Amino acid sequence: MKKVGSLALALALCLGLAVPAAAADTARAGTGNTISTGGNITAAITADGSLWMWGLNDEGQLGNGGVGNDVYGPSERSIQTVPVRVMSDVVSVSCGTHHAAAIKTDGSLWTWGWGVDGALADGIGDYDHHVVRPQKVMDGVAAVSCGTNDTAILKTDGSLWMCGYNNYGEFGNGVPEQAVTTPIKVMDGVAAVSCEGSVTAILKQDGSLWMCGLNLTGQIGNGGGGNDICLVSYKYEWPIQTVPVRVLDDVQYVHCGSAHVAAIKNDGSLWMWGANGASQLGRDGGNDVRIHYGYNDIVLDETPIQTVPIRVLEDVATVACGSGYTMAVRSDGSLWNCGSDQDGRLGNGDAYGQSTFTKVMDGVAAVSGSGNALALKTDGTLMSWGPNLYGQVGNGHWGYGQSVQTPVQVLTGLAVPELPSPPVAGFQDVRERDYFADAVVWAKERGVTSGTSATTFSPAATVTRAEAVTFLWRAAGSPQPASATSPFADVTDAGAYYYDAVLWAAEQGITGGVGNGQFGLDGTLTYDQILAMLCRAAGETAAGGDWSAAAVNWAAANGLTDGLTVSAKGSCPRADVVYCLWKQLAQ
Repeated sequence: MKKVGSLALALALCLGLAVPAAAADTARAGTGNTISTGGNITAAITADGSLWMWGLNDEGQLGNGGVGNDVYGPSERSIQTVPVRVMSDVVSVSCGTHHAAAIKTDGSLWTWGWGVDGALADGIGDYDHHVVRPQKVMDGVAAVSCGTNDTAILKTDGSLWMCGYNNYGEFGNGVPEQAVTTPIKVMDGVAAVSCEGSVTAILKQDGSLWMCGLNLTGQIGNGGGGNDICLVSYKYEWPIQTVPVRVLDDVQYVHCGSAHVAAIKNDGSLWMWGANGASQLGRDGGNDVRIHYGYNDIVLDETPIQTVPIRVLEDVATVACGSGYTMAVRSDGSLWNCGSDQDGRLGNGDAYGQSTFTKVMDGVAAVSGSGNALALKTDGTLMSWGPNLYGQVGNGHWGYGQSVQTPVQVLTGLAVPELPSPPVAGFQDVRERDYFADAVVWAKERGVTSGTSATTFSPAATVTRAEAVTFLWRAAGSPQPASATSPFADVTDAGAYYYDAVLWAAEQGITGGVGNGQFGLDGTLTYDQILAMLCRAAGETAAGGDWSAAAVNWAAANGLTDGLTVSAKGSCPRADVVYCLWKQLAQ
């Protein structure tokens, strides 16, 4: 399928001249983005959940009603040169070029700014559609990433949804089309996503990385080419990948820049690919070149590109790709930058670019880069630097010649995320720093559970009563029940994985079922149920009309629920089930 686009816009996207790059934040389940910078806007979340924004506000992209504390140029475009509070109870934010999105503590998704092509996920894609204050558009959201005019939404069930501009096949649904105004489901089993206007990186729960979208500078990482082409101005044929292609395995983090991509593997190694005209890959050159043409077929330049991933740095915890530069935070909290230093983007006070990663500062917990750059320090202070035409640095100044060459402090008291830690027990979704990590390792080694797949444990997934009693039975060594006859009407399949476990548990007085001769195999396990089972297995009493309170109190007294938020009748997820088992049986 051939699609027609604008040559002027296309060249601007390629060369990074006229169209600002999106933030391309990585949307990762379980990890909120507390800082974000888009093309000309910046956002940060303080520890109390307040969202603050600043920068260009001509399209309502700051979410404060479209006003500012100053105006830019003869057109009097609204700008905000210092942080302004926008909303509360926010856990994650992502800034695109013309719009922004935030997730609140209840999992609801809110969007605002320019809604062209449906980027706001509100069913409207008109050119003049502007939303100047946050609007709620969806529930059950775990993470969000805003691109140029598109938005990637990761729901709590691991499904990926996208909306907005899809002309280059960046949604991965095989159907390139200009506007998708209502989010469409793209894929299940997703752990993280990063979208940048023309390309999308999808990290699945098994650690495999998939790419789709425009492949003009090798940013798909598949060696070049695509499964389709985009015809620009009836003349230039650009390769696009309209269905996701697998490019790497054992990946724990990924981030898209304006024309290059970075991924961190489980061993901490940093891999990069795409455009390298400014040495933003941490080295010079590439395995190919991209010829840029101007009008009348004048050759503008031959830019080095890298069409397959290459290993460029070790011991990396997180990374951000900006417009022509890269920021990498190592496991010791040190920040290293490379690439273009145009308008101070590297933050090292040097007017020259860096072809290799150079250390900038210590004590960094998170970074975000687009045109300007952000670094969140471990003490909760936010440092900002780089281009400042519209006040996006946040230091109260704006205009030509106001770029900031070295980091300046713009906010304090921010929510500070922990740096990502390595996976354990072979599970991509269980990290070394997780409170349940030791419990999961124990459970796998003991044969209690091998996870939900070879590479996923699914810590937040619900547990059935059948699964819970099986976990307990396996932890006890899988003893054979004295009788082969089931006392429960709904436990009749002697070949089922849970059959011996249920019979053994009934004989030991660990559970008497849910009443009326039923065990309740598929019932969702609650905290008081698993705690009662553990209490009785320990020879203690959790019976009678107040058995729930007795079980919860016993568990608290014996340290089983230390560090957990327990609701007696609330669903107990897999992570907390194995944690309580581990505390009781392995401590």
